[in-house]
Amino acid sequence: MKLYFDNPTKSIAIDRVVENLERYMTDDRVHDKAQADLIILHVYGRHDHVEREVRSIIDSGRQYAIIQYALKSTRNPSPKDWKNIWDDAAVVWSYYELPTPNLYHAPLAASPETFYPTKIKKEFLVGTLGVKECYESECFGEVHLAAFQAVGKVVHVGEKLNENPIVTYYSGLTDEELRQTYNKCKWFATLRRKEGFEIPAIEALLCGVRPIMFDTPIYRQWFDGLAKFIPEKDTTKTVKSLRDLFKGEISRVTPAEIEETKKRFNWEKSIKGFLERCTI
Repeated sequence: MKLYFDNPTKSIAIDRVVENLERYMTDDRVHDKAQADLIILHVYGRHDHVEREVRSIIDSGRQYAIIQYALKSTRNPSPKDWKNIWDDAAVVWSYYELPTPNLYHAPLAASPETFYPTKIKKEFLVGTLGVKECYESECFGEVHLAAFQAVGKVVHVGEKLNENPIVTYYSGLTDEELRQTYNKCKWFATLRRKEGFEIPAIEALLCGVRPIMFDTPIYRQWFDGLAKFIPEKDTTKTVKSLRDLFKGEISRVTPAEIEETKKRFNWEKSIKGFLERCTI
């Protein structure tokens, strides 16, 4: 079977998925949609855009598979609005339990050969990662304010968000530099008010750093027992929860938890399971 997929946006999640699709695929990959038997779509945005694309694929006599990255941030977050698109797909890979018979329910992952603990000074109380557009939805402001109140330093991986004397900014990091950055942190914040799968949380865990996440069902499903969860409330309560956490004892990730992370989030298992369903 000839497969087509591209990387439609600059996203750490999609970058990692594409990298591992290329790594583990056994079928032929083509770079022209017209030559493909099956087209893999990365879905994270507007319902109507996806619907137009899948109808075009169906009309051309080809099949498609979906990797569904987000629901809250889409224009039509209700599953019933997506159901016809999912049901017509050969397979839908998602970490959400979606109401379709074609579901491949599996998490994204991280690479333990790249991310692992190193002996390095913990320079930063907490780290954050993301782009300016995510400032509010990923709570960078709340994290940085809570760290200031707890008298701690912050590292942000991404563009400079604002002038803040407690925040150090890194951008354009290699994976090796990113590994060292995780290791320099006591905590790593992966807070999303619009749910999406947090690969940096897995990478931080593999480096022995506890991620902080909002206590929502989707994150509990995959990260229970590994992450530190705080309530998803208003800004004031979020800052207080973070400040109390930062002023307390560090929750160190144990070797057993790192091994559990490797088992729970495994690229080879997730990717091969998806590709096998694509070619049935």
